[in-house]
Amino acid sequence: MSVVNRETIEKLISETQDVNVTIFIPTHKKGEEGKQDSIRLKNIIQKTKNELIEKGWKENRVDELFKPVYTKTEENQFWLHQDKGLALYVNEQYFDFFKIPVSPKENFYISDNFLITPLLELQNHHNIYHVLLLSQSETKMFKVAPDETTQVKFESVPTSMEEHLKYHVHERSVQHHTGTSGGGAVFHGQGADVDENKKELELFLKHIENKVTKYLKRVNGPLVLAGPDKMISYYKKANKYFNLLDNHIIGNCDTKSVQEIEEESWDIVEAYFREEILSDIERFNDLQGSELISTDVSDIVKGAYFGKVDTLFVPMGFHQYGIFDPNKNRVEISDKLNGEAVDLINYAAISALRNGSTLYGLPQSEVPNNSGLAAIYRYKS
Repeated sequence: MSVVNRETIEKLISETQDVNVTIFIPTHKKGEEGKQDSIRLKNIIQKTKNELIEKGWKENRVDELFKPVYTKTEENQFWLHQDKGLALYVNEQYFDFFKIPVSPKENFYISDNFLITPLLELQNHHNIYHVLLLSQSETKMFKVAPDETTQVKFESVPTSMEEHLKYHVHERSVQHHTGTSGGGAVFHGQGADVDENKKELELFLKHIENKVTKYLKRVNGPLVLAGPDKMISYYKKANKYFNLLDNHIIGNCDTKSVQEIEEESWDIVEAYFREEILSDIERFNDLQGSELISTDVSDIVKGAYFGKVDTLFVPMGFHQYGIFDPNKNRVEISDKLNGEAVDLINYAAISALRNGSTLYGLPQSEVPNNSGLAAIYRYKS
């Protein structure tokens, strides 16, 4: 299993044989429904087997094809850690699978190419970003990647006010006690000590900021802050990292789960990762009336094959079947997937990837002109 990005999809394309099988099923992270996922997979594999036999495959050849799938999916731990969907790619020389964060329609596809269009949505789902949870009890930072969220450990810097005060001596006396919520020491003061308290909190956050910025300058990507208003305000005042997002998660984050951190931070960072998509959609709209854009599937299939497509907008869940003959540069549309017919949307996407085009997998309502496929051309002859 690999993270789904453009390189992953390109590798899939490079592994194709004469006959390739793609299977998608929705899955569940836990609960009673999750217990049915393995049964659901076995059922759709059986349907796939039946179709291969109808196409002339011998039963022992079909069994051999799916042997690595059964070996992997019958492991004890396989079904314990699922996401919203499962994608499997198999031919007689290759097998891989992806636990994906979107719920696909249950489906199988047998063709001379793998079905890669459902994965296009994942490659622009998001790249890596970081979330910094500011807390007097324990300040933590998480690296959020498409496949997992991990904590980034700080070294040589206090991550709580209690540790900070142990190592920083100051002239005025400072009052602190153990708080009743969130654990650890809560730092505060009274009267004239308030200014000193503020200075210590600012110094604590400045030390954190130095460590965070030094780390992030090596890895880049956006940073989301989370925590009480005051701490966020002080941190922003000290911040020197160029990619700190304006919006943040407000409130005590000491007891938040990793899943809550992922969900709340994604609400903030999604717009950042969609800027490029929105920019290209705007570019398409600005070219209305020009020959440099198209929503005609046949025209786009031809253009993608011959390297004319600059940007391709692919609607998720939409299929258009047909046959493309590159020698005659002719497309025949079909209403069914039979004979030599293939999914032309998938064919166009594979051609565009091979020719270095930019691709976006989008809900159909977000594809320009709400169309079945849309493209911006590099040139049109």
